[in-house]
Amino acid sequence: MCNIISQAIGVPPEVVASIVAIQAAVIAYLHTILSKEEEEEEFENLFLLIAGQKMITHIPKTENYFELIIPRFSLSDFKSHFRMSRTTFEELSLMIGPDLITEQSNVPVMKKLAIAIWIFGNQEVHRSVADRFGVSKSTSWQCMIDVATLLCRRSRTFIKWPTGQAIVENQLEFQEIAQFPGVIEAIDGCQIQISAPHENADSYMNRKGYYSINTQAICDHRMRFIDVYAGCCGSVNDARVWSLSDIKQEIIRDNARYFPDETHILGDKIYPLLFNLLTPYKDCGRLTRIQRNFNLVHARTRQTIERVFALLLSRFRRLKYLYLQNIEYASMIILACCCLHNICLSLNDLFDEGVAVDNNAAADDINNVPEAVHENVDNNDQELENIGFGGQMKREIIANVLYRREQHN
Repeated sequence: MCNIISQAIGVPPEVVASIVAIQAAVIAYLHTILSKEEEEEEFENLFLLIAGQKMITHIPKTENYFELIIPRFSLSDFKSHFRMSRTTFEELSLMIGPDLITEQSNVPVMKKLAIAIWIFGNQEVHRSVADRFGVSKSTSWQCMIDVATLLCRRSRTFIKWPTGQAIVENQLEFQEIAQFPGVIEAIDGCQIQISAPHENADSYMNRKGYYSINTQAICDHRMRFIDVYAGCCGSVNDARVWSLSDIKQEIIRDNARYFPDETHILGDKIYPLLFNLLTPYKDCGRLTRIQRNFNLVHARTRQTIERVFALLLSRFRRLKYLYLQNIEYASMIILACCCLHNICLSLNDLFDEGVAVDNNAAADDINNVPEAVHENVDNNDQELENIGFGGQMKREIIANVLYRREQHN
């Protein structure tokens, strides 16, 4: 092919081969960083350049938007755009700003952070963000990746399991919700919608018919993430994600550290029933009053994790739909937003705009799960089940306690 082109245009074959190689490298790079709309424009410019024609003229970028316009935002406008208060943004810059300084980038740290937070908080395409902040699209993308990478590297600082007095406080706070004893956390999965991956797309198609990353999270009573696992494709159900998660393996190695004094977490019916992971009774139409009461109290207590996911997606709207050419970046962006969620809460930066919990979500999850995975205990789960006197007996005891308490009230 290179020889044919060489003869046609009168250029040595080795020069043609070099040009073809450069084109392939540029196209591969564009695939990793740009949206479909942006790709089409860049490819058109590339082919025009190769043909010796003038490239498409871009709309002039906004000048000094970060330097002059953003500082004039009111407090409410700032929070509306960046999804966090100005104070939180400044505190965040002090936390991670020094580690964002690199020799490869000439973008000021505060501006780099502003670009990344803007991208996380909005569904704007990178071309639009780049024009707004007066940088190139590749620079806009790199700012987001730099911030996300740093947050993920330090995620254990922002997302960590409670210890000592914090566990006691969690029990008391969860018990105040509906009198369910011994609860220190709640667990659930959330399908983060993504664009169709280039490879193995079918494995990312979830049961609801869209491509996604299944993100498992565990939260405390203050709606903070204490563990996040965002490494599974959408076709993997919550029970399997739990089986694959790092936190499960850590619990097996040191159960007493994670669940002192026979405490437990609450999960919906897809999870296995274990001594430290209590699930509701399966409703086949024959539940007793004691069992129905247990399920009601269980659902009221576990709803905290539903609110956490609703708050996360409301604050960081990028997670409502992730358009990525390289799927490997999805888990990084999800975990980074979870870190930012915790940072905001630690600074009392509350956010409830548009937060709505789907009360039918739990029922929907139960009704669409194959019967085979309900309360399924694999080999590793059996190790957890052997601790204490078993999850089934523990659930029966708590169900009877809750029912007697309900009768006295």
